[in-house]
Amino acid sequence: MKKPESYLKLKIFFLISLLAVGTFLLVAQKTQTDQEHQKILSVLFIGNSYTRPLPTMIQSIAEINGTQITYRSLTPGGWTLRKHSESVETLEAIHERKWDYVVLQEQSQLPSFPEEQRRKEIYPYAKKLTDEVRKAGATPLLFLTWGRQHGDIQNIPDDTRSKMQTRLLEGYQNMAKTTFSEIVPVGLAWEAIHSLDKNIDLYTHDGSHPNRKGVYLSSLVFAFHLVGLSQLNTPPITGIAEETAELLVQQAKALTLSP
Repeated sequence: MKKPESYLKLKIFFLISLLAVGTFLLVAQKTQTDQEHQKILSVLFIGNSYTRPLPTMIQSIAEINGTQITYRSLTPGGWTLRKHSESVETLEAIHERKWDYVVLQEQSQLPSFPEEQRRKEIYPYAKKLTDEVRKAGATPLLFLTWGRQHGDIQNIPDDTRSKMQTRLLEGYQNMAKTTFSEIVPVGLAWEAIHSLDKNIDLYTHDGSHPNRKGVYLSSLVFAFHLVGLSQLNTPPITGIAEETAELLVQQAKALTLSP
């Protein structure tokens, strides 16, 4: 006995609806599983124009490696940790939520100054900020920056990039001891690249701030540190040759994994 045409249409509609519901449930389950396995971090960046271009790139690299980063960035040009320690906005930002990490970056020249000057102009304010960070339940990280392309020739006429980097490292190491904090050694990655290939320019025209390669290298060091993986998937970056990008990745990785 033949079934009425309306009955067949109803059966087909029912089967299609059932398939659609099943597909939806599978997609929803996969999305929920992916979210459950995705690492989520919140990061507050405190610094100045050296830090300003990094968070978006760090976020992008982390995302394709299974880590979702939400962040806030306080980076007025030329600001010191002293200014941030006296800023109501900065102090309120530290306590506005429970951050996982708070990144602290000092003005680009100060940590390369003599130790006596550091004791007066850096350490007390770094200590104040890291104390506030820990009160808020977060982990402070010190952002070791890079030496300027020709060193700090404003203050030391015969300075070089490498000499300035050595002084910066000493300043940040002493800051880390004073504040019991960990260093993210971005500046050392810059030094390593310069030693390997002097044709790779990481600076903008001012010889101080990072160009696209500099931003990428700096962000890689942070991404390795925050994501906690020994290998990163990295997106192609417009304006950076594949061979150069691979070298930047390998140096960031080698530096981050060094004891």
